[in-house]
Amino acid sequence: MASKFSHLPDISTIQPDRLIKYRVSEDRFSAEVLLPGLSYTDFDQKIGGKMNLWSMAKLFECIRYAVLPYGFGHFDMLKDDEHSIFMASTAYHVTDNGNSLNSRPHWGLNFPMYTTLNIIYAGSSAFSFEIKLTNFDTSEILMTAEMTFVYIDYNTRRPAPFPAWYEEAKNKKKFGPALPRLPTLEIPQNAFQYEVHSNYSDIDHNGHVNQSIYVKWCTDAGTEAALKGLYSGFIDNIGKYPLDSLEIKYIGEGMVDEQFAVNTWQDKDSPLVLHFAVTKQKKLTIVAKFTYKASELGSRL
Repeated sequence: MASKFSHLPDISTIQPDRLIKYRVSEDRFSAEVLLPGLSYTDFDQKIGGKMNLWSMAKLFECIRYAVLPYGFGHFDMLKDDEHSIFMASTAYHVTDNGNSLNSRPHWGLNFPMYTTLNIIYAGSSAFSFEIKLTNFDTSEILMTAEMTFVYIDYNTRRPAPFPAWYEEAKNKKKFGPALPRLPTLEIPQNAFQYEVHSNYSDIDHNGHVNQSIYVKWCTDAGTEAALKGLYSGFIDNIGKYPLDSLEIKYIGEGMVDEQFAVNTWQDKDSPLVLHFAVTKQKKLTIVAKFTYKASELGSRL
């Protein structure tokens, strides 16, 4: 990544008229973004001023759409009236520095964050990229994310093969293997079930429930389960506990004005792991896995 931009000026000196600064590599398989800081509304005073988990998901959405329309991953040419990309899976990893983000020192224009984006896999109808989020001033890693998107035909709502020109472009590069996907576990009979309804504000530009909304639903369901004493160690809002990773696999589409059930249970082998399965009319929409760090806050785990 560094070699593609090392010959260019420091990103903080470019685009003086923009708060969010960005650039895309010549081959369009890498990009970098400089964010001015976090919003006050990204944090929740009920959990000690920590960052909401769904705000983390929206933050990475902001990062990728700062560069996708400007050529990253050739998205500007892939998306047309008949095609788009749908998220298939994502995994967020949070460092100790990321878990320490707090509303008092870390919101506003005094906490710039630098991000790098790299396409790490490209198949016949899907590609994956890694986003690394760092503290711009110290270079400390805050969070990373690996995301897989599928090229979709709007008419069939099914994966479509990439165009020939994209195949030619990606064949000039060397990529890694496809990312592993979260396994689909059977929902235990004793799983806690939390009912939710999709509203218009939950829907994204592709017409289905936004990925951050699923994170919010799982957080709400997990918190209610914890408050009811259904987990062996979590006894409070699960957003308070230091997160290690959050993995989601998208299986079906959720639309507006639909009823969903969020099923959650604690992993039988590790109390630090919480599982979620969102269903619509008993059919899976997403599965998710929240893995937490052992810490003083999570000492009951």
